[in-house]
This record gives sequence, C-alpha cells and structure tokens, in this order.
Amino acid sequence: MKRSSHFRTIAVLAVAALAVGACSSDKKTSTSATTAASAAKFIDTSLCKDYQPTAGISADKTIKIGTVLPETGNFSIYKPLADGLAMYVKYINGKGGIKAADGNNYKLELARENDEYDPAKTLAKVQKLVSQDKIFAMVGQVGTETGLASRDTLDQACVPSIAVATGSTEWGKTQQYRWLIAGLPSYATEAHTFMEYLKKNKPNATIAVLYQNDDFGKAYLDRIKKDVEGTQLKVADSQPYDPATEPTAEAKIVTLAKSKADVLFFGIGGLPCPLGLKFIPADWKPMTYVSIVCSGGTAMKLAGAKAEGLYSTQATYDPSNPDTASKPQVKEYLDAGAAQGISTSDLNGGIVSVGWGFGALFAKAVETAKTVTRADVMDAVYHLKNSPFGLIRDDVHVNTNGVDDPWGIEDLAVIHREGTKWVDSAPVISSEGKSNSLAGL
Repeated sequence: MKRSSHFRTIAVLAVAALAVGACSSDKKTSTSATTAASAAKFIDTSLCKDYQPTAGISADKTIKIGTVLPETGNFSIYKPLADGLAMYVKYINGKGGIKAADGNNYKLELARENDEYDPAKTLAKVQKLVSQDKIFAMVGQVGTETGLASRDTLDQACVPSIAVATGSTEWGKTQQYRWLIAGLPSYATEAHTFMEYLKKNKPNATIAVLYQNDDFGKAYLDRIKKDVEGTQLKVADSQPYDPATEPTAEAKIVTLAKSKADVLFFGIGGLPCPLGLKFIPADWKPMTYVSIVCSGGTAMKLAGAKAEGLYSTQATYDPSNPDTASKPQVKEYLDAGAAQGISTSDLNGGIVSVGWGFGALFAKAVETAKTVTRADVMDAVYHLKNSPFGLIRDDVHVNTNGVDDPWGIEDLAVIHREGTKWVDSAPVISSEGKSNSLAGL
C-alpha cells in the first residue's frame, strides 16, 4: 500500500483520524476509540486536504462525475462501461434528474478519460478530472492496479470514488480509506462462492488455477487455497499470467493442461480471458470457471465455441437472456437503450449494463444522502439497506454497513453457459457480512 507523507505527519493523532476516515493510509489508533468515533460519524472531513463539499455541482444543480478506464489496448473490452454510464446519465436527465432530500432535482454530466489500463497513466488522468474538470465524484473507475494508483490522491482530497469496477480485496480496507467503495463483489467472495459449489457438486476435484499476476488474480488464488483446506479438493497447479509482458496466456494454459485437473479456474480479465479459452487443448476438458469480469456477452462471443459449458457467478440479470427480459429492471434498461439508439448487440454485451448500474448506484446515493455534499453522498453509499441498483437480481440483497461491511454485493448465483445464455446451476449463495473475513482483512 502506498504511504502518504501528509498522513505520516498526522499519524500521531488519536483514533479520530482513523475512525473518521479522513484521507490516508497511515491513520493508526486504538480499536475502542475507532469504534466510538465510527458510531458517531462514519465520514468526517476534519482531516481532509482542502475539503470542498459541493465542488462539481453547478448553479443549475448539475453534478459532474468522472470516470477513468481503458478505451484502447488489451483491456478496451471494458470501454462500453463508460458508454453505459453515459447512457444512464442521459436517461436520468431525461426524467428530470435525481430527486434529492433537499427538494432539488440534480442532473448529471459525465467526463471520461482513457488510461489504457496503465497505472503509470492513471494518476495524471484522475488529477485532471479532479483539478481541471472539477468533478464531484469518480464513478465506475476500471481496474485494480489503476485504482490503487489513484486511491491515495482521491482519498486525501476527499473526493468520492463510487462503484470502483473491480472486486479487489483492497477495497475492504475502510479503516484506512473511507472515500472509495467497490461496485463489484469481492474477488475473494466470488472464488469462495464457486468453491462452495464445488464442495457440494464435485467434492473430490483437482483444480488448476490461471491467475492474473496482480492483486486481482492473487485474490482468487489466495481464497481458493484457503477453501481447499480440510476438504478433498486439491489445487493441482497454479500459473501466473502477466498481460503487460506476455502477449497471450497460451504457454501458461498449456502448462496447466499437463496437470489434467478436473477444474480450471480462469482468474484473468480483459481480452486475454475470452481469447485465452481457445488455447485449452482439445484433449483436456475440465469444468472451466471464468471470472465474473469475463462473463459478459461480448466476451462470450469472442470465446466462440469455447463459451459452451463455462461456469461463472452472477449478481445481475443477463440483459441478453429472453427468460428475464420482462423483469422491470431489465425492461427499463433495454427500453432506455433502445430509445437512445444503442444497438442490441451493445445492450446485450454485459458491459454497458454494468456502467448503467454504476450510474444508478450513484443516483441512489445522491437520492438518499442527507445533503448533496461529498461527505453525505459517500456516507449514504456506505449505509445501503436492501438497495438494489441497475440490473441486480431479485434474489440478491444489497446492503452495506460502514467499516464493518463495505461490500454491497455478497450474494452470488453460480451460473452455467448453455448456448447463448447463462442459466442458474444452484440457488444464490450468500456471504452477507463475510467478504472482508474471506479476504483475510
């Protein structure tokens, strides 16, 4: 974790600094004091560097939000997320905006930047959005390593970063970072859900793990190793893949195939994930699981015939599945997209819908905040109570509880690819309130 010199200076302050989540990774104090301060107020701005509560809100009640994601390169498959976010902005503005507790209607404006999924470029993009574009909040920033590159900067400035588009276990460190919250389930929780499924349905399986060689992929591997303890399950082999230095994951997949494992866990993302499935040798037919970030319709099309029979997990409805097209949340999304001229292919791709959902989550935070300030909007998203957003399934419950449980999505269904759609393989498995412990936090 990066350390901020600003907060090394104030580290001698008592727990108020830690409990109020001012803005740093070096706030350290006693547990009892932290609990008391947290109970009083989860978000406190007393240690913020130049806190500006309503920056990014114009006189005409328009809130400017920003996002940073890869629009080019190996991870450009996630570009449609920003398109979905823009789609939601246009939709909610067309309805007159977000009705807030102060009685005003707030419209949204979106600024987006391309960091090519390169952490070395991310910070400058984020700084531009905050300092030049004057955004109120970041929404739906994509990437674990890129998110880590900018976390300290946003935290010190006390700029909300809502619905970060990764499930990195790092986002559970709310004792140090109060101004960031994930938009996806924890990768540890995701892996645990699948492992719970294996314990019941393939209890003697051997498992091969392909994992991205960063915090994203290692979160999967660490949880899988924990979950095989005390069971008949076994990790036969694991191989790291580095998308920055390896053009494809072919060599690692060929190595894993030698294990002849019964299960292959694909813990990688971006284009290398669906394209990598094609490197699975024809004479090796493991039960194959793909990361939740690789399960969208766009990725499945790229996987071609290799998509058939895959497993993954799901918290939202698949917009391409005709079986759930009549669900109100799905119909609202599809109708809005059609009205804006978004192609059916893009709407069904599984990534536009994620951006739409993140926009809806931000709107819910504005709607339920005591006041439309950065602190109160951030506080609202940390205290969600049965608050579904976007295309969240009816059997998935969205709750957050401040520092104790910052993960909104902890209920997941294990799904199986049949033809062109995902179908449930088992009822939703709930890890409510357990995500941080599953991540070892």
